[in-house]
Parts: sequence; C-alpha cells; structure tokens
Amino acid sequence: MEPQETQVHERPRYDASPREGDGRSEPIPTAATLSSMADILAAQGKDTECEFVLKRCIGQYPRYTPAHNSLAELQMRQGRVKEAAQVLSTALGIRPADPVLLNNLGMCFLVHKEYERALDFFTRAAALVPENEKYRANMATSLGMLGRDDEALSLMEQILPAEKAKLNLEVLRTARARSAGSENNGP
Repeated sequence: MEPQETQVHERPRYDASPREGDGRSEPIPTAATLSSMADILAAQGKDTECEFVLKRCIGQYPRYTPAHNSLAELQMRQGRVKEAAQVLSTALGIRPADPVLLNNLGMCFLVHKEYERALDFFTRAAALVPENEKYRANMATSLGMLGRDDEALSLMEQILPAEKAKLNLEVLRTARARSAGSENNGP
C-alpha cells in the first residue's frame, strides 16, 4: 500500500485545553504528533501500540485521513484486508478524490481477487494523477487478472520497455491460471 503524504508542514503543536473530567490543563497531541508516534511504533514493530495510537488519532481527529491510511496499511500487513477496506472507505467518505486512498482501497480488492472493483479504484486514482506510474501499473495488473491482456499490455508499455512489459504480462497470465486452478480445485 502506498503511504499517504501529510499536508501539514508546520511543527507539531499542542492544544492546551484541559482534558475532559480531570480538571488539569495538559497538552493534547495534535494529529501530526500522534501520526509521527505511530510511525515510530510501526518502525519498531510494535503493531499493537501503533494500532492503539492510530485509533486514538482517528477518534480525536476523525477527518485526518493519513491516520486512516496508516491504520489500513497496518491491517493489510496483518492480513486484515476487510478491516483495512472499511477504514479506507471511511476515509474516502471524508476525502473522496484522494488518489492514495483510492489506490490503496483498490489494493484491498486486488488482494481479495475482486479485480473489477480494484480496477475501478485504480482507474479513479490514475485519472486524478495521470503521471503516477504505480496507479497505471495497478490498473494493468487488474486488467491482466481479468484476462484483458491487450489492455494490460498497452498500459504496461506506457511505463516499461516493451520486452519487460511482455514479461510482466506473462507473469500475470501465470498468476491468472494459478488463481483459476486454485478456485477450481477448492480448499
């Protein structure tokens, strides 16, 4: 999944309002501070603590979509794809034209072998940022998994030399055949 860049360019600040119910005036961390803390915890492999901080950030700052994106990334790494898709859908309710969120939700559908839905989200992301090769590559992957090889190859040739594009298409054909074989053979 693609990390979402934060639009905040200021130093993290604290809100000096008192915490509810304790009568003390104690600094409350900003969304950017909580997000930075979560990044550190993730880098240290402290997923439980990272998830706690991200959920706290989302609870306190529900419109801060980078926290939603980071939580979804964590959930994807843990194989919790449905939860990640729900988090990203919530974030897209806040920022419906965010290409990073669109692309990452497409990745959730790709993992679940919902290639048409994945293609829709990748296409929407690519329409917003046409120069982003990753979004077009993801579109090509979905197209290849759908058996739309000519379209997949055409997209791949926009971002790769012709020979590499053809090799990638062969990889997709193999993956598609394996996926079809595993579905036919059952668990």
